[in-house]
Amino acid sequence: MAIHIGKKIKEEVQQKGISVSAFAKKINRSRNVVYDIFERESIDTDLLNKISKVLSCDFFSVYSSQKEYNTDAVKSFHIHENSPGYGKLAEDIKILQQQNQALINEVAYLKKIIALLENKKKK
Repeated sequence: MAIHIGKKIKEEVQQKGISVSAFAKKINRSRNVVYDIFERESIDTDLLNKISKVLSCDFFSVYSSQKEYNTDAVKSFHIHENSPGYGKLAEDIKILQQQNQALINEVAYLKKIIALLENKKKK
C-alpha cells in the first residue's frame, strides 16, 4: 500500500490541535500551500524534515517501516539506537528551558541576598 504523506501530516496537525494558519506560519508557507501539502502523496525531503521538526514527529519513519520496497537495491546505513527522535528532543528542550528558568530565578535571588548583605555591611 502506498503512503499518502499529506494525509499523515494532516492527521498529525489535527491531532496536535494546531490551526492551519498557525502551522503554515511555523513552516513559513501560506495556508494554500499547506492545504496543497495535505493533498500530496509525496513531498520534498527538506520540507518533510521541517514539518517533522515543527510537529515533533518523525515522518521519515513512516517510509522506513514500509515493507514494499526491494531491500536488495537499498544501501544499508547504521542507525544509532540511542539517538533521540523529534519528540524526545522537544521534551528535552522543554525540561532544559524549565531548568534554565529555575537557574535564572536562583541567580536573581542570590543577587538580592548579596545586595542585602552589602547594605548590612555598610551600616
